Amino acid sequence: MLDPNILLPLLAKMLATALVVVSASVAAERAGSVLGALILALPISAGPGYAFLALRADDAFVADTALHSFAVQGAIVAFLFVYVSVAQRLSAAASLAAALAAWLPCAVLVQQFDIGLPIALTLTAASFTFGFLFIRSPAWMPPSNRARRGRADLIVRAVITGVLVAVVVTVSDAIGPAATGVALVFPVSLTTISWIMHRRYGGAAAAAVLGATLRPLFGFLAFLLALHLLAEPIGTPLALAAAVGCSVLWSLVLLARLGPLKRARAR
Repeated sequence: MLDPNILLPLLAKMLATALVVVSASVAAERAGSVLGALILALPISAGPGYAFLALRADDAFVADTALHSFAVQGAIVAFLFVYVSVAQRLSAAASLAAALAAWLPCAVLVQQFDIGLPIALTLTAASFTFGFLFIRSPAWMPPSNRARRGRADLIVRAVITGVLVAVVVTVSDAIGPAATGVALVFPVSLTTISWIMHRRYGGAAAAAVLGATLRPLFGFLAFLLALHLLAEPIGTPLALAAAVGCSVLWSLVLLARLGPLKRARAR
């Protein structure tokens, strides 16, 4: 039998993370492409993951982990580019398979090098520049009669994210900060919401939401960068709070720039 001292904390991590992700994913689905992208770009799964990591790892480990999470964001751009490019022609499964096939080698490559902040900044700047130049999402508005959400969708989102975060944090000591950093930012939220929207509303809907995520992702970059820079100087708990604040602030800035008319259209 599993030791309750191991099993109970693991289950607690799974449930807490699942609750956050399910709530955010449902809100993103209801909000439309632009507002949904703002929600998805928040540290929905990585935030709880880093909070649990802070309970078991020292500040230096958390800072190094956040750096590798930051460096691997170029893989997220590859994921978005491929998915948006093929979603209107392929099925949900085929589109996600192609996007994850683009994400995986980029993520693996980051773990093979001794990444420093200058290299991470260069990789991220280059990948996001590519994304802004070449990712073109289709226009889409949510239908007035939206499909009813099923319990199965919520369960799938909860299980995938909860298990991933709980397992990664639990084995973080064994796999090291590089692998932990990459695993914590696996695109769970993007994968689940694109799968659900693709099946319900079609590839154009899913591509519109994911394509609009690029600019809001700067808030997630700010979250990771702040956590990396502040974890050792002020401690992980305060650094985590400041990092979440940076991410939320960026989303609020983008929301304010939408204006009343654009916010109404986004809904």
